[in-house]
Amino acid sequence: MPSQEEKQRRKAIQNELTQKSNVEKLAALPMPKEQLQAFFDYLDQQLSEHDCDDTLRFTQEFAASQNIAFEPIKQWLGDFGGYCACEALANVEEKYEGL
Repeated sequence: MPSQEEKQRRKAIQNELTQKSNVEKLAALPMPKEQLQAFFDYLDQQLSEHDCDDTLRFTQEFAASQNIAFEPIKQWLGDFGGYCACEALANVEEKYEGL
């Protein structure tokens, strides 16, 4: 059984790795972190009103309304399996919650 000191050392290493991972995730975002939550909220709202049409139409609408480039968002979502609005929420949002 590890000593208390060893447990603390392991916890510090885990915290450092988590922090480094979060920094890398933030750097890879196609928009500011604050805008990202608004994006996922927008998708959620649209999908509560409309069925998913298996496109990134709502993503494109959001990008246009925020005056941000669509292609980097499309690429970023695709990297995580977000090829349509419902997949963006199901596959991508949970990976970025809590940043």
